[in-house]
Amino acid sequence: MPERERPSLSGLSIKRPLPERGKPVVSFDAAESALLGDTPSPPPAAAPIVPEPPVVARQPVVHVDVPVAGHTAVQFAVLSPSLLKARKKPVKIAWTFKIPLELHQELTTVAAHNGLTMSDIVIEAIQFHLPNFPHPPKP
Repeated sequence: MPERERPSLSGLSIKRPLPERGKPVVSFDAAESALLGDTPSPPPAAAPIVPEPPVVARQPVVHVDVPVAGHTAVQFAVLSPSLLKARKKPVKIAWTFKIPLELHQELTTVAAHNGLTMSDIVIEAIQFHLPNFPHPPKP
């Protein structure tokens, strides 16, 4: 766009009339005195400082119901650290491919009906069908 047609550079935006200002909520004298500190204002109320409780690392407790001759006894067990570790998610790679429209529509409908994602269905289908193909020899 040539420089002459750019409204921000041509000065046309400067020549437009400015919108009317609204009426001030506080008078200018009151705002100025509050900023300059001419009138004493009450100090803001300080919020009481409440120390945070110390964080204590505790292992989760699991309630285990053990049936004992006519009534249930509750035993407490602590989970082992190996069960507390977060599982690593498998690495996934984004892949785009083309499928026929009818197959896509059916996949969308079946996924919505079963509460699954289309990716879950496709991954499961590939995992199920892939072993049926010949594989290259392992070195």
